[in-house]
Amino acid sequence: MWDRHPIRLSLLHMLPQVAQAQGLELAPLLDRAGIVGALGGEDIVARGQIATVLHEAARRAGEPTLGLALAASAQPARLGLSGRALFSGRTLRESLAAHARHMPTLQGGVRLQLDEDAGRAFWRHSFEDSDPGHSAVLNDGVAGFMVRALRALAGAEAGPLRVSLPHQARAPVRAYEDALAADVAFGNGQGLVIGFDAAWLDRPNPLFGGAWVQLDGAATPVVLYQRHDDAALVAALERIITASALAGTLSLIDAARSLGLSPRTLQRRLASLGLRFEVLVDQWRQRQARQCLAGSRLPVASIARQLGYSDPAHFIRAFHRWEGTAPLHWRRSIWREMAIEGGDGAVLGS
Repeated sequence: MWDRHPIRLSLLHMLPQVAQAQGLELAPLLDRAGIVGALGGEDIVARGQIATVLHEAARRAGEPTLGLALAASAQPARLGLSGRALFSGRTLRESLAAHARHMPTLQGGVRLQLDEDAGRAFWRHSFEDSDPGHSAVLNDGVAGFMVRALRALAGAEAGPLRVSLPHQARAPVRAYEDALAADVAFGNGQGLVIGFDAAWLDRPNPLFGGAWVQLDGAATPVVLYQRHDDAALVAALERIITASALAGTLSLIDAARSLGLSPRTLQRRLASLGLRFEVLVDQWRQRQARQCLAGSRLPVASIARQLGYSDPAHFIRAFHRWEGTAPLHWRRSIWREMAIEGGDGAVLGS
C-alpha cells in the first residue's frame, strides 16, 4: 500500500516529548521519512511518511506499543478543528459527528462511521490505502486517543469498551488491555473498531461549551500539494538513503513507501529528471566513502557496513569502479597529499 493521503504534522505534536522519554533522537527519525518541518506544525506531508516515522521510532525504542504512549500525551486542541470538534457537541453523538465532519482538515483518506446494533454502538475508523503493519503504531495512537475521548465524553458512569485493531498484536495482549483498560482483539484488517454501550451516545456532554465548533457547513479538506518539487524530492531521498543504509533497508520499494509513493511513481518522477534510484544511491555511497576514508581511520569493513553493503568485497569492487583503485590505496594517497599540503613530511598510516 502506498499511502499518499495528506496529513498535517500537527498530528505528531506529542512525539518530541515521548521520544525524549524513550531516549530517541528526532532528526534520524524524520530523515528516515524524508521529512523537513516542525513537528506539531501545519506543514503537510504524506501519511506514509508519518507511519514511517512512528514505525521507526517504535523499532528504535524497542517499544511496539509506542502509539499508546503517544495517545496518552496527545492534546486535542493541537489537532486543529477535528480535535476541538470532538468535544464540541451537546452529546457524544453530536461530538462524533462534528469530529467526522472536520477530519478532512487534519488528514485525507479517512473513513469514519458510527453504527448501532442491538444496544451497542460501534465507532469505525479506517485509513484508505494503508498497510496495517506499516501503520500499526498510528492505529494504536488513534485507538488510545479515541478511547480516552469516549470515556471523557460519556462521563463518570462510562462502562466497558471493546477495541478491535486491524493489525496483529506486536506485544502481549495484556499490554494493550492494561493501557486501554478495554478488551482488545487484533487482525481484523479493516480498520479500528471501538464498541460501547449505545446509551452513551445521547448522554449530555460534561465538557460542552469548552471548545464549541459549529456543526453545520463543510470542512475544507487538507490537500497534499506537490510538496516535493524536483529538488526537494532528491533531497528527501538523500535523507532517506542516509538513514536507511546502516539499517539495511536501502531499496527503492522501501524509500517509495516512506514517501507515500508507489515504486512506479517514484521511478517516473526520477526518470523525468534523468535519474534512477540506483544512481542516487551509488553517488551517495561514493561521496560518503570518500569522506569516511579521508576523514577517519575506520576499517574498510566498517565503512562498507555504514554504506549498506552486506559484504566488504562488494564495496571494494564499487570503489574500484569509482576511483580506479582500492580503498586503502586511495586513503594513503589522499593522506599523503594532505600531509604535503600541510607542510608535514610525515605520512599518516592506514
